Amino acid sequence: MFPGSRSVRLRTYVLAVLIARLCHDGASAMAETAPSPVALSWEQAIERARESSGIVRRARAARKSVAAQEVGASILFPANPAVAIAAGVRQEEAAGTRLRGLSWGAHIEQTIEVGGQRSARRERVARQVEAAKWREAVALSEVSARVRSAYVGAQLAKAQIHAANRRTSLVEQLIASVNARVEAGASSSVDLELARIEMGRAIRERMAANLALSAAESDLRVVLDLEPATPLTLTTALTEPTAWIDQNPSAGTTLAPLLVRAREQRAELKLLAASKDALDAEIVQLGREAIPSPTLFLDIQRDLPGQSFLGGGIGLPFPVWRRNQGEKAIVRAETDRVLEERRLTEREIDAEVERAWRARSAATEIAKVMATEVLPAAEAAVSLITQGWQAGKFDLFRVIQASREASDARRSHLENLGALWESDIALQRALGTN
Repeated sequence: MFPGSRSVRLRTYVLAVLIARLCHDGASAMAETAPSPVALSWEQAIERARESSGIVRRARAARKSVAAQEVGASILFPANPAVAIAAGVRQEEAAGTRLRGLSWGAHIEQTIEVGGQRSARRERVARQVEAAKWREAVALSEVSARVRSAYVGAQLAKAQIHAANRRTSLVEQLIASVNARVEAGASSSVDLELARIEMGRAIRERMAANLALSAAESDLRVVLDLEPATPLTLTTALTEPTAWIDQNPSAGTTLAPLLVRAREQRAELKLLAASKDALDAEIVQLGREAIPSPTLFLDIQRDLPGQSFLGGGIGLPFPVWRRNQGEKAIVRAETDRVLEERRLTEREIDAEVERAWRARSAATEIAKVMATEVLPAAEAAVSLITQGWQAGKFDLFRVIQASREASDARRSHLENLGALWESDIALQRALGTN
């Protein structure tokens, strides 16, 4: 044994123990700080997004900021009272008589409003608060559409994973059968290699589905304001969507009723209407602020002993040069911009409704064909061809080809189901019903 080998082993042992302890402590700390799993139904996800989403919180904070202007708008007097005090020693000589004493004076003034400026300010703030409420409604509608899309995306990704696992299981069974046939001399090693290639394709599809699930869950955590890597359990099963037009078939068969409903329901149009009302209220306020506000004042003076003065008056500015002309011109230009924005938004909403309606109609028909004809036929073909291959009637290539076609049919069905959901969400968003 080399000298010092015992001490070397001892140091190595101590270092290993320390590393193990640090790893254990680190794992324990990570376990303690790991976010708790969250189980969410469809309705719970939407409700949480409406309460916790950053978009909604910003809009809600902006509304509160606008509402806070009510405090300043409700002040009774436009300015604080002004007080001026002067004092000094006064000496006066008249007819050989010298008078000397303390002279002082006070001037107090207060401006008052007589043109209804206070009520005009409060009305403007009320209109702006109403516009802020509709801005919050726009944010709620946007968040609802986002969380629905993310929820459906996660469910579709899980369905794709299930389909990929099913195909992997089928390919594993196929490989086992090929192995048995090769060992019995009924098949060649070429069939085994083809089966292994098919296994690689199935594994690749499963990994792609897992990646899609990770992306969808990440989007869902963002819109729900959850910590990264929070485990999610989505409890609502994925089915075909049922929208407002399904409950009102007479209105959903043609485009015109949908356009009317969208113009009645869309929060964006109501926001623009409320913004226009707020601008009108601002015009009224500017007109009333041009009305002169009189200033009442009171003067008290004392000169020499026995000489006192008490008087008051009123000061009135004349609106000759400035009558808020510039401010009114800016507000009128902004009003014209809002009206033009409303006309453009209406056209955009019409196009949005038409696109979503046509996309949903097409996706509905495709989903019906896939569910009733394509999928059953593909599944039956795989079963029949597999039985024929086992009986020696078909080669392995036919089995693999049928398996691929069935897998493609399942994937196409899920993709079309996703397209149906996306078009349904887009239609509800366009109609203003979510």
